[in-house]
Amino acid sequence: MQVGVGYSDNPDSVMGAVEATTSALKEGGRSGLANFALLFATARHDAEVLRQAVGAVLGGSVPIVGGAAAGAISNRYFGYAGDQIIIAIFWLDKSTCNLQIQGGLTESEEEAGRQLGRKLVNQGVGRETPVLMFYDAIKHINGRVQLIMATPLLRGLETTLGFLPNLIGAGLQGDYTLSPTRQWVGQEVVQHHALTLTFGGDIQVDSVIMHGCRPATGYYTVTKADQQTILEINDQPALSFMDEILGSAIPPEAFPFFLILGVNRGDKWGPFKEKSYANRLCLAIDKERGGIVMFEPDMVAGTEFQVMFRSLDLDYIPPKIDRLFDDLNGRKPVFAFYVDCAGRAAAYSGADEEDAVVVQKAVGGRVPLLGLYSGVEIAAVGGRPRGLDWTGVFTLFSVSA
Repeated sequence: MQVGVGYSDNPDSVMGAVEATTSALKEGGRSGLANFALLFATARHDAEVLRQAVGAVLGGSVPIVGGAAAGAISNRYFGYAGDQIIIAIFWLDKSTCNLQIQGGLTESEEEAGRQLGRKLVNQGVGRETPVLMFYDAIKHINGRVQLIMATPLLRGLETTLGFLPNLIGAGLQGDYTLSPTRQWVGQEVVQHHALTLTFGGDIQVDSVIMHGCRPATGYYTVTKADQQTILEINDQPALSFMDEILGSAIPPEAFPFFLILGVNRGDKWGPFKEKSYANRLCLAIDKERGGIVMFEPDMVAGTEFQVMFRSLDLDYIPPKIDRLFDDLNGRKPVFAFYVDCAGRAAAYSGADEEDAVVVQKAVGGRVPLLGLYSGVEIAAVGGRPRGLDWTGVFTLFSVSA
């Protein structure tokens, strides 16, 4: 497998598409038609125009797959909340990649997951099969913005498959104002779909979670919840309970996009392991019911959690990336894929340093890098893929040397 990545932040969709695609072809250094392209762009770009412009450079028969991103990261460039476009072009050689798509996310994420799972069953997907999954995370219903959830989507997938494969993914959003977006699924442009790319042949995929959060408290228990909203903690109203714990450190009006709760899927009393924690970011507060609204609906009654604090020191990132490269046992790394929570961008998190820059330096020129800023990240925690918040997921593709 060989990959070339191209980046542009040109506000003109046609010129940006040509610029990014031409750069990716040059980096790939191949003359024949590619097998497919992975494309992401912010909501400022017209999806139809962008797809046509990329197709005109690649050749109309090359499938284009991807969707919205709040920003993009390559080996040399990064940006967010602007006009970013990023594309990875794949020549698979002896390997394979199959695309499956499924609509209906606005009606039922779980049913969409079950139907997508049936397609993966027919494809012969196993537990160790490498899978990338992307879904449109934003829906606009009657003038209101709502989130499409990863948790029921994955639950539906597992119901049909009987397991969850080696799955990495993202819930896609095109900007920080949650504008409507579209997706590219081969030769079509769609909305509110989930899609999977399933890799076979000689491709191996290894990943590591990087969220830079550690527990700041002991364990508390959700004692009442309604979908995404935590209503009671330790049998007390959730909002006042958290306000009492945090005191003046974080006022309730600052909880959204700042308060992070961590669920430990490993040894409750063992040493801290970052890879065992699924973090949940607060989306809003429900003053009327005294609740805390989270990004996913999986913090149900009985869930134990800890309040997490964010590390401002990003030195933890390079060793994790280096370890993936060092543990390939002679295999050849060919492509790096990074899914980064949009909230981790320094302009929004208040950090002094961009984690995108740290990732760029850690990867160096060892492999082409495609990164995107997402609404939700998906990676394995506690032995199974889960929707995550405030997380960076770094994935390394390799083939036999």
